[in-house]
Amino acid sequence: MDGIVFGTAGTPISAKGEGSLAGIGEIARLGLGCFEFEFVQSARMAPEKSAECGEAAKRLGILLSAHAPYYVNLIALEEEKQAASVERIIATCRILQNAGGGEVVFHPGFYQGRKPEDTFEDMKAQFVLLLGQMKAEKLDRVFLSPETTGKHSAWGSLDELVRLCKALGGWEKCRLTVDFGHMHARTNGGLKKREDFEAILDLLKSELGSASLKSLHCHMAGIHFSIKGELYHKTIDSKSPDYSLLWPTLAEYKCGGTIISESPNIETDALAAKKEYEKAVAKRG
Repeated sequence: MDGIVFGTAGTPISAKGEGSLAGIGEIARLGLGCFEFEFVQSARMAPEKSAECGEAAKRLGILLSAHAPYYVNLIALEEEKQAASVERIIATCRILQNAGGGEVVFHPGFYQGRKPEDTFEDMKAQFVLLLGQMKAEKLDRVFLSPETTGKHSAWGSLDELVRLCKALGGWEKCRLTVDFGHMHARTNGGLKKREDFEAILDLLKSELGSASLKSLHCHMAGIHFSIKGELYHKTIDSKSPDYSLLWPTLAEYKCGGTIISESPNIETDALAAKKEYEKAVAKRG
């Protein structure tokens, strides 16, 4: 797609009603362009409700994605936890498929004391299992989109996710979600200059092709972190990282896709980011 559209993780604070349907309507009223379902503990939504959300999103021109429950560890030491993680992700896929499709975002898992290099094949095997189940259930309108993680103990560095996507067949088989706040925390404040953001896009393009830059799915928030990684989200005016460096970079690379705000001021920051990004696009011409 051409250009970046902005939205929120869950229902905007300003919405008059509760729930995802009200959230989608408020996204449209605000002039934003995407909405991410947030399934924190479990992925449950009646089929008629997800279909209603999908119909509203299609009518209003809102792109959808969904965040699977946070209790996911695909490489847990216990097989029952692995199986439960697979089911939570597949349950999210079913809901989003019924709503029209999009990216299914999740944190893949934790090393649990193992060396990162010793976990890759186990993680790949779990994704092969997920993709096989999706094919069997004809969940063909959703993409697995594991998220870059913000803790050093969590599986999901950008390099790991890029390697995984390549191993599974590329961008059309499996995608990834770039969480800039998480990446900033995981690298101990490593997103300091424009070249740091450029390096992310250069890696995606070189390893996963130019299509990856036309269908980005990203998360955005300020981040407070320690030596162990992320601690909590902050507003983007915290400049941790400095998103003013990102907007001209996205414009220069002619990126397309979605950016979901996870800021405490969720829609305020989404709107502010949209305004600054559009300025960068106009300036570039």
